[in-house]
Amino acid sequence: MRRGIQPSFAHKSTTLLGLGLLTASLALALVGGCSSGDRKPAPDDETPATVAQANDPAVANPVQQPATAPLAQPVPQGQLPPPENANPPFQPRVFAPESIDNSAPRQRLAAPRASQFQQPQAMPLEAQPVQPQIAPRMMQPEAVQALPEMARAESMAANSAVAQPQVEAASRDPFDVVEVFYGTDRAPMVWPNGVLPHKYHALLPAVTCALLGLAVALALTRFKQYLIAGLTVLASISGAVVVGQEGWVQYQKFDRFLSNDSIVYGKEQGEMQLGLCRVSIPKSHQTGSLESPSVIHWEFEEKPEDHVMLMEVKSKEEQQFFDMLRQRVAESPHGDLLIFIHGYNVTFEDAARRTAQIAHDLEFQGAPVFFSWPSQGELLGYVTDRSNSFWTASHLKDFLLKVHQQSGAQSIHLIAHSMGNRAFGAAIESLAADLDQSQKVFNEVILAAPDVDARVFTEEIAPKLTGMAQHVTLYASQNDLALKASRAVNGYPRAGDVGANILILHGIDTIDVTKIDTSLLGHAYYGDNKSVISDIYALMQNARSPRERKWLLDITSPGGMYWYFDPQYNVITRSPSGVPLR
Repeated sequence: MRRGIQPSFAHKSTTLLGLGLLTASLALALVGGCSSGDRKPAPDDETPATVAQANDPAVANPVQQPATAPLAQPVPQGQLPPPENANPPFQPRVFAPESIDNSAPRQRLAAPRASQFQQPQAMPLEAQPVQPQIAPRMMQPEAVQALPEMARAESMAANSAVAQPQVEAASRDPFDVVEVFYGTDRAPMVWPNGVLPHKYHALLPAVTCALLGLAVALALTRFKQYLIAGLTVLASISGAVVVGQEGWVQYQKFDRFLSNDSIVYGKEQGEMQLGLCRVSIPKSHQTGSLESPSVIHWEFEEKPEDHVMLMEVKSKEEQQFFDMLRQRVAESPHGDLLIFIHGYNVTFEDAARRTAQIAHDLEFQGAPVFFSWPSQGELLGYVTDRSNSFWTASHLKDFLLKVHQQSGAQSIHLIAHSMGNRAFGAAIESLAADLDQSQKVFNEVILAAPDVDARVFTEEIAPKLTGMAQHVTLYASQNDLALKASRAVNGYPRAGDVGANILILHGIDTIDVTKIDTSLLGHAYYGDNKSVISDIYALMQNARSPRERKWLLDITSPGGMYWYFDPQYNVITRSPSGVPLR
């Protein structure tokens, strides 16, 4: 059996010597660590030097050299590991086992920068009296006042932020809406069961026109009149498009009125009714224009962003009507209102649209009102319109009287056109009998192309009208074809026709518009001629006499003096302080 090798004495002695040296080094390290370690000064040992050293940022926060990251500690079971970028939790330094304390470590806050409101920190801390920290009295009012000011500023900013989109949205609307008050003695239209006929009924006249033209063209081809047949087909198709466009627009209009419960007034005589209309004025509206769907532009429906469109018609009770009218007048800057009375060949819709257009073009800020009598709205309905203009006089008189008494308006302006002057003249005669002659009911009265017998107007209407109005203006034209036709039918001169003898009366300013009216009929210049609209603006807004309106020139005739437009003034500014543009 092989014997193991036994360690020698030298080997044993070396081992014992190494163990002895290791024990001695550990003992020396333990004693040196306890005696030469950094000692934290106790609170009782604090001195002004130590306080200053603690308050000095350079000493309190010395620049530290970068150190290597500590080794990751094991995570106990049941806990999530900390994030990689998370700072390690603060642990107080332990210098000896006996210095461990379970109470929370004391922390010293860095002293704030010295200011005029703070005391010096050179005295010992134990000598300073303990006082609560109170904000300086001089700074307190600023801090207290800053809060409500900031709150108000934030509130205003929030309100402006909310209101700004609404203003921008309103400015982005492609049209404006004008609310127009009305009075009428027309009868409302009624459909069976409140339902319109089928929409294809509106196209029936167009289809008939086209088929009739084709039939005539086929008949002409049998006689080898091919050129005439082709022209007939072209004319029939064109006529079918025009008739179909008008019928389709009318159908959509009535369908819109039925959908929003609007009243549709026809051409028959009815009971007196009051109400309110809403009319759209497009942003692209041109002064003097009454935009409507056009076949030339291939438009087959009304759009509020493109056309002056009657959007809705609502009937009101008399008390409600005058309450709304009185409120509207009270909200206006001058407390005034404008009444428009239409003439021959005008429907209720046309009267509402024209009233809104005039009020918009005149920049009238009061309450626009119109009275619609049962005109047939047809070119061949002159005789019926003439009869209805006298029939409506009593209703118009009552309407004007109630507006005068219940509207609360400080001034009432009135524009009467064409045959509407007949109804207005008859109403004035009856109204003058009920009121004191010295009482002024109207401020500015404008008679545009009056279709009234010149003798009747001079002897019966003018004396009473001048007594009830502050100022009366009469516009007349030699190019008015409608008044020439009326003279041929009635056999007597018209008050608005400039013939051999222009009508010149005391208390009435007569203005001849012949030289500036270039329209086809020369009858609607009060609403579609920019120069006349501008003149009415200067008359109503500033109450300027003809002598003050530099675009008017005077002329003396055997009957007296009247005025006419200087043709050099093509466009007259509507600005009250502006100078007319040549």
